[in-house]
Amino acid sequence: MGFVEHGGPVVITDGGLATELEARGHDLSDALWSARLLVDAPGEIVAAHRAFFRAGARIATTASYQASFAGFAARGIDRRGTERLLRRSVELARAAAPSSTTGRSGGSPRPSARTARRWPTGRSTAAATG
Repeated sequence: MGFVEHGGPVVITDGGLATELEARGHDLSDALWSARLLVDAPGEIVAAHRAFFRAGARIATTASYQASFAGFAARGIDRRGTERLLRRSVELARAAAPSSTTGRSGGSPRPSARTARRWPTGRSTAAATG
């Protein structure tokens, strides 16, 4: 019939990743919205996902829903880098998900220091790599 069968269990999704990140003090007015934080603050994405899982979510919306090859290219990130960041968005959600055996959140992937990037603002950031 579909993802959730009629009369089956209710599946809870997250509460709105961008809204949670804004509540945590992040300005998401950039064209990439939360996808910008894949580079600037991947740990904040993990923290937001963890908060949703602790609140009962079983489905996470990755930080890639506003991402695009053209959008990242406008920030100087090539196709390969964009592919890494899109994969990273899934890795961050998985890292925050409760373990099926312990019920606790997984570890937080860390951006590699060797992949430092500069956004057009001149601010140095560490790019999340897979």
